[in-house]
Formats: sequence, structure tokens, C-alpha cells
Amino acid sequence: MQPALMQRGPVASQLHDMNSFTRIVGLLAIVVLMAVDGINSTLLVVNRGQVTGHYAAAPDEASWLGIGYLAAKLLAFVWAPWIIGRLGSQRALLAGGFGLAICTGALAFAPNLEMAVLIRIAQGVCGAMALVAGQTLVFQSHAPARQAPLQAALALAVVVVPVMLAPALHGWITDRHDWRWVFVGSSLAALVATALLRLARRAAPLPHSLRSPGLAPSLLLASGIVGSVYVLHQGARFDWFDDGHIRLVTVASLGALAAALWSHGSSIRRFVQTSAANPDFLFGLCASVFAGFALFGSGAAIPLFGSVVLGLGPEHVGELALSSSIAAALGLVLVAGFLQSGRMPVAAPIPIGIALFMAGMWLFSLSSAQTGAPQVRLATWLRGLGMGFLFMSLTMITLSRVAAGLLAQGVALFNLGRQVGGLAGTAFVTTMLEWRAPGHATVLAQYLQPGSPALESAQASMAGLLVEHGQAATDAPAAAAALLSRQLGQQAGARAFDEIFLALALFFFAAIPALVGVKLVLSRVHARRVEQVQKPA
Repeated sequence: MQPALMQRGPVASQLHDMNSFTRIVGLLAIVVLMAVDGINSTLLVVNRGQVTGHYAAAPDEASWLGIGYLAAKLLAFVWAPWIIGRLGSQRALLAGGFGLAICTGALAFAPNLEMAVLIRIAQGVCGAMALVAGQTLVFQSHAPARQAPLQAALALAVVVVPVMLAPALHGWITDRHDWRWVFVGSSLAALVATALLRLARRAAPLPHSLRSPGLAPSLLLASGIVGSVYVLHQGARFDWFDDGHIRLVTVASLGALAAALWSHGSSIRRFVQTSAANPDFLFGLCASVFAGFALFGSGAAIPLFGSVVLGLGPEHVGELALSSSIAAALGLVLVAGFLQSGRMPVAAPIPIGIALFMAGMWLFSLSSAQTGAPQVRLATWLRGLGMGFLFMSLTMITLSRVAAGLLAQGVALFNLGRQVGGLAGTAFVTTMLEWRAPGHATVLAQYLQPGSPALESAQASMAGLLVEHGQAATDAPAAAAALLSRQLGQQAGARAFDEIFLALALFFFAAIPALVGVKLVLSRVHARRVEQVQKPA
């Protein structure tokens, strides 16, 4: 008996090591798939001109590359829990990962804009499926005590890659090679990750009681989501509700969404009643919308500032966000370490993250047209560190106590809230830029009236500098006037971005009271529910 026991020990140890190895491989594969989805989501952030020129498309036509992707992703978040309940998280992840690999590679060879838009729609569906199934699988396959570092690894792909790291990658490849090469490389990475998932230990199917969303409600929901994404994406372009077709699309979209929600009223009530036993989930869901607004709003403002005001190329625009990725990764690791050790309450990093983000945005608001990369590095570090603190804590608050039967639905809703908040944040930034930049240009133009001594002196000195650098004397005055006009536009843009960054910094002064109110209401509802359960019959 004893020799047999002694022989069984090394075998058990090897099996444990193999199981640990396959879990690590599975986690890395999930992170890679989420990172590929993050790279796909940042098309047009820094290389809009190159992509639009490749397809010879007008800006409004090229915008459907983003609208189709986002609308498909939001709709897939609704369907993903039901599909995961039928297939299991592992099979759903394999299907989403393989589809993501194929669609990502296909975009590099799309012959025209119409085909590219269809591929982008497929990318959104597969990316949402891989994201929800992957995060659900991690919660399902690992003990709660180990979730903090694991969710930090996933957050690196979900938060850091799309908003901070991917723009730098797009810019570097666009400047040195061709924008399509990033999708070729991402496709190969997704294929390898999907193949590695076959090595991971198969997880048991999750218990669920979800009904199919149904064809008619899904069509209504799809119409409402497409219209809403279109309005948020293009509203600033058409001056919002001053344009008739924006008003029409808004009303139709809201009506379709209301009808879809009404058709699922009983399911929604059951979900809310079940979630009432876990007020942290509902609070985290509300907070994810505000956090997404700040994350994607600042993520849109910084590249626009680099291209519009500083006149940087795609590579250097991407580098502005790159330092934020390092700081965000550091914030995620720090918070995960503290939460894992039990030395910090799970909600404690939230106010720290908000304060750091506000400080970073305030520093950005002091920028000008002469600002260089070294001057904004501290601001990007503070912003990235704050986002790392905020999202790591929100993820653990929202999802750590969700029941197994609602896990996929909880993950989908959490990511849906972040994405909806991000759409609103991006719309806010573009609207502020459309409204404020012309206003500042009008004010500044008053100081450059034709015939004014200040204008003539500036033109003369600038024309002299141009002549010294080889410009013909006959062309120097016109060139100087054009250069002054460009500088006026840069200064107007700089003033507009100062207001945008300051508004993002002050955003949490409105968000914090709203979140506190939500927390108080949820706590009272939960307390009443507990009293009713404990009350003797």
C-alpha cells in the first residue's frame, strides 16, 4: 500500500501542473482574443485619412465602418448570454475566436467599402462573443480568491488596448507600412490563440434559464441600436437636432428600443428582482456607464488634440496615448495586488482613480498649440493610472458576486454599459469640438482684421522669415497670410480642447452625486428586501 501511495504522489503533482499549465495557456489565449477585438475597435482613430483614401470614400460613407461595428457589437452583447447558455462558454469562445480571426484577416483584403462594412459588422459580433464568453469562462474556471489578478489581465486587453495601446500600433504600422497589415497580424494572433484554447480544460456548462430573445424583438432592438449609434456617431456632424433626419432617426430609434424592452418586460423584471439581492451589481452597472464616458471620451479627445492642434502624424498621435497604457497597466496590477492580499476594501480604489483622472484632465486643459509630448506625459500617466484603479475596482464590485446562472448576462451588461457610456463620451467630445472651435476662431479673428497694424507687422515679419528660408519674395506675403490663418485655426482648436479636457475633469462632480444617490437607493431597497425575507409568516 505504501509504495503505491508514494508512486501516486508524483502522478498527481504532474496532473496538477498540467492543469495549471493549461489554465495559464487558456487565460493567455483569452487575453489575446480580447486584445484583437480592442485593436479592431480602434480603426479610424488615428488613420482615418488613410483608410478613407484607400476606399476613395467620403467621410460620411467611411463612418459606417465604425457605426456598423459598434451597432453589431451592442446587439451581440444582448444575444451572447443566450448563445453561451446553449453552447457553453468554452464552445462559444472557440466559435467567437475563430470568427474573429477570419473576419479580422478578411478586412485587410476587402475590395471595396461595402464589403469592408459587412466585415466590420461580423467583427463586432465575433468580438462581443469572444469578450463575454472569455470573461465568463475565467470567472467560471477559477476560484473567487484568484479573480483579482485574473481580471486585471483581462482588463489589460479590454481597457488598455483599445483606448491607449492600439492607437500607437495603428499609427506606427500606418506610417511605416500599410494600415491593413495590423489586421493581418491580428488575424494570425487570433488564430494561434483559438488553437491554444483547445489545450485548455473544458469547463462545465453554466446553469441558465434564459429564453431566446426572439426574432421580432431582436429586429426591433437591432433597428433601435443602429439608429442610436448613428445619432451618437453623426449627431455633431449634422448639428444634432437642428437637422430633420437626425430628429427622425432619434424618434424612430427610441420607439424601437421601447417596443423591444416592452416585449421583454417580464424577463427584465425577473432579472431586476434577482439582481436586487446583489445591489453591488446594479451599482457597478450604473458606474460602468460613467466610467466608459470618461475612458472613451478622453480616449477620443487626446488623439484629436494631437492631430488637430499639434499637427502630428498617425504614429506620433498614437504615441500620445501610449504612455497612458503603461500607467493603466501599473494601476491594474497595483489594485489587483492589494485586493488579492485583502489589505484594501474593494471600493477604496474608486475615489483614488477618479482623483487621478481628474488631475490628468486638468493638466491637459493647460495645453496649447506649442505643447510638446514631454509636457503632456505627466497628464497621460495620471489619466492612465486613474483608469486602471477605477476599472479594476468596478469589475470586482460588479461581477464577483453574480450568481452562476446570471454570470454571462452580468458580464454582457457590464460591457454593454461601458460601451454605451463610451459612445456618449465620444459624442460629447466631437460635439464640443464642432461647437467651440468655430466660436474661438471668430473671437481670435477680430484681432486679425485687414489693415490693422498688428496684422501687417506679423505678416511682414513672417514673410521675411519665409524669404530667408528660400521662399520667393513675390510669394512670401500670400504664404505668410496662409500660415497665419493656419495658426489661428490651431489656436482656436487649442482653446476648444482646453474646454473639452476641463469638462472631462469636472464631469465627475456631476457623476459622483448621481452614483452616491444610486448607491443609497439600492442599499435601501436591499435592506427592505432582507426585512421582508426575514419577517415571520
